This record gives sequence, structure tokens and C-alpha cells, in this order.
Amino acid sequence: MEKSYARKRMLKLRATLDSDICLTLSDRICQRFLKSDEYKNASSILMYKAYNNEVDTAMVFEAALASGKTVAFPRSEIVKGEPEMSFYIVRDKDSFVSGYKGISEPDESCEKFTGRADICITPGVAFDKACHRVGYGKGFYDRFLGKSDVGSVIGFAYDIQVADMIETDATDISPDMVITETSVYRR
Repeated sequence: MEKSYARKRMLKLRATLDSDICLTLSDRICQRFLKSDEYKNASSILMYKAYNNEVDTAMVFEAALASGKTVAFPRSEIVKGEPEMSFYIVRDKDSFVSGYKGISEPDESCEKFTGRADICITPGVAFDKACHRVGYGKGFYDRFLGKSDVGSVIGFAYDIQVADMIETDATDISPDMVITETSVYRR
């Protein structure tokens, strides 16, 4: 499937999901992840706050905090015309403010995450069964992952966001794994 077509099609499909369905499916996806060896062996996790019907990561956030893991969320901005993203450690659910495009981001009191992350959970608009990822098109995650030290990159998606095959560019960073409510795909 051509990349721009996949983006449009999957955004449209995801937008049709009722918020209660999104939460139910998100819980299933998060439970699959929490049972994984990747999660069990991780001490630091980079994740995102759900936006625009993305898979909600709240269950993972709460579980990771309760387990004493370091959890960080991104702050995004455009700097000199280029997308920039950095992660900040969040220790409680009240440490978020509205940021880039209205997405919840860590507030100014949060400390910048540095060093190696064991896991980076990525959102995405579309994925395929070979773990290729299509985002919104700005390249925030691709740029971040291209210059960061991350053990495993894991995409969270609903089954309806997974195609058999999606065309990608050389600059696209593919997750090591994609978790949906019914499947786990590995590269």
C-alpha cells in the first residue's frame, strides 16, 4: 500500500472508532505488552499520551510507575523548520500540559531523560505485518529514534491500522514489534 494512501485510509478508519471501543482495545493492547518479556525486563520506558484516537497508554504508565520503572513522555516542537522531540521523566499523572498540536506533554517541572532507554513505545497511523510504520508525516519519531539509544522500539496499534504491506522510505524507522489487540508482529 502506498504510504500517503495508507496514512489517509488509516486515519479515516481510526476516526470512526467510538471512544469506548478505543479504551477497550487499548486495555487489551496494554495487557499484552505488560505480559511481555520486553516490559518485564525494562527499567526505562519512553511512551506517548494518546491523541486523536491513538492507543491509550495510561494502563502501562500506571503499571510502570507502580513497578518503579522510569517513564518518560515526549515534548515536540518545530525548531528552524525541523521537527524536534525530547523525552522527560514523568512521576505522576498530573505532570502534563497541552503542548504541540494540543497533545499532552510533560510540564516544565519534569527532568529531561538522558541515556539509554530500554523501550520506546511509538504511536503510528499505520503499520504493516513486517513492522513498518507510518506516522503523521512530520518525522518526529523517525528523527528521534535515528539519533537515540533505545533497546526495543514497540508500536501500539489497533488491528484496523495494520496492512499486509506498506511502502516506506529510507528514513523511516521500523519498530522491532507491533502489538495490537489480537496479534504481536515482530521484525
